[in-house]
Amino acid sequence: MVDHLGELRKRLVIAISSIVVGMVVAFIAKDWVFAVLKRPLLNMDGVNADLTTFSPTEPFMTVLRVSIYAGLVLALPIVLWQLWAFIMPALYESEKRSVLPYVLFTTVLFLTGIVFAYFLVLPIGLSFLVGYGGDIFVQQLRAADYISFVTLFLLAFGVVFEVPAIMLMLTAAELVDHVSLRRVRKYAVIGIAVAAMVLTPGGDPLSMLLMMGPLIGLYELGILLSQYASRRRAKKRAKQAAKDA
Repeated sequence: MVDHLGELRKRLVIAISSIVVGMVVAFIAKDWVFAVLKRPLLNMDGVNADLTTFSPTEPFMTVLRVSIYAGLVLALPIVLWQLWAFIMPALYESEKRSVLPYVLFTTVLFLTGIVFAYFLVLPIGLSFLVGYGGDIFVQQLRAADYISFVTLFLLAFGVVFEVPAIMLMLTAAELVDHVSLRRVRKYAVIGIAVAAMVLTPGGDPLSMLLMMGPLIGLYELGILLSQYASRRRAKKRAKQAAKDA
């Protein structure tokens, strides 16, 4: 028990240190980070891309919050690797070989979700939300509210893009298979609609629909990956049975 606690402490220290380093890097490069976050506003007619603050502490706290989010994203590969490095000693040799590909797979899915949301979904959602009622209201964006909306929006897409990885992990644990996943597809669509409604920061129907579409596609991808994993496991068991015979 003491050895396991010592190993856990070591992994936590490395993970937290990587997050802190990522935060420091993002804080130093805050001008570039905010330029990236404000980019979707630059091409919107009638919208001022300059963000407004309403208290003496808001500029610093907003930069700090953004640095924390950016630090988490930058440190994600290291954090995932430390998690799996802690779990690996309890795995079989054949399972250990799949850890690195799985870490890379989950990282790529998360970053793909962020990129997809940033370049495709966020401009459409912001154009609808910020531009709505432009002939009635004076559009003035508060820095803290805008940054919170954008960062949570991007992180939400990064998280939901992990659906195929979660389905693959459950298949590997033999908790589900592609047959059962296909059987509950209609219930999964309902769950996806609820998740999209909860996870979209704005709560508007357009953002919800823009998240639902990719999620349904990712669920279908998860079914295909589950089918591939099930067939591969069946072949391994057949070979092992032939050797034992």
